[in-house]
Amino acid sequence: MNCCTGKKRTSEEVVQYKKNQDIEKQLKEDRKVLGNKMRLLLLGTGDAGKSTFSKQMKVIHKDGFTKTELEKYVEILRDNCLYGMNKLLFTCNEWAIEIPKKYKPQADLVMNSTELTEEVANAIQELWECDFILKVFDRSNEIQLPGGSSGTAYYIKHALRFAKKDYVPTQDDVIRAKLRTTGISEITFTVENLEFTMVDVGGQRSERRKWLNCFVDISAVIFLVAINEYDMVLEEDYKTNRMEESLKLWTKITGAQWFENTSFILFLNKSDLFEEKIRKAPLSSHFEDYEAFVNELAKERKEEQNDFEKGCAYIQSQFVEAFNGTRLYPFITCAIDTENCDRVFAAVKDTVISMALAKAGL
Repeated sequence: MNCCTGKKRTSEEVVQYKKNQDIEKQLKEDRKVLGNKMRLLLLGTGDAGKSTFSKQMKVIHKDGFTKTELEKYVEILRDNCLYGMNKLLFTCNEWAIEIPKKYKPQADLVMNSTELTEEVANAIQELWECDFILKVFDRSNEIQLPGGSSGTAYYIKHALRFAKKDYVPTQDDVIRAKLRTTGISEITFTVENLEFTMVDVGGQRSERRKWLNCFVDISAVIFLVAINEYDMVLEEDYKTNRMEESLKLWTKITGAQWFENTSFILFLNKSDLFEEKIRKAPLSSHFEDYEAFVNELAKERKEEQNDFEKGCAYIQSQFVEAFNGTRLYPFITCAIDTENCDRVFAAVKDTVISMALAKAGL
């Protein structure tokens, strides 16, 4: 550019240019020392969104799912839809919420069906508009719905499409499909000549004993927390608060000897559901110290924050305080949002590389 304009570099510009060249050269050398492989371990309690994030990496970095892979999710999504409405109907009976006589045929059809036919899908969508179903759904934090409240709403909305004989799931359908992870699964993809292997393990209590097999040669741990679960209980015992379980697991994992020198990346996930929920169920109703925290936050920050920002800051503070490791990098995420996952992983990639360089003393 300088040759074309006839403008000569100043001595300072020449020095800076050489510095930049040296830095770029050093980065290339550093990568050779580090190798081009990064291994990331996804941890967290059940339903935190680990598998969803892993599927997003496949969509973003591996050209998504093939038609054959998509077809494997047909019955999963149909079952998600059928089970979701069954759960709502069962809860009506459990909570003594009366199902009007004119809707009994549809309710009986759904509850006695083992597959999602078009007739059953029509019945599901008709029931979805009824007050008695919506009354249960409004208290969905008290029951265990497949894919959570947003997942079940999505399955029911698309029930007729799912039920068609020639139905092939879309990428978005697969991202939202609910299938409990058992055992260990891995996905490997390349970003800017770096090979990442993401290891996903089941988050339920019964699956955690298998985690030890994954603790070797880890570049970083990505721990996911579903921040919308502050008013929900575990599927395993129906009494333990999910947020409390996540905090306990976080405290234990970050203090484990295997991760003494490992960096942690914290994903405060399901931000979309959290933002929607706090309008109806404020954090102050569930955490005694929330108001005091917000008051202190207001003193520290000049700009006014909305309830979502305050809520995220509060939950993040709980996990920061409970952290027993050495390096922590938190992010607000929404695993069903592909663009959000793309942006977040770009930041994670840079963070992981920086951590690896620092660890190598480069």
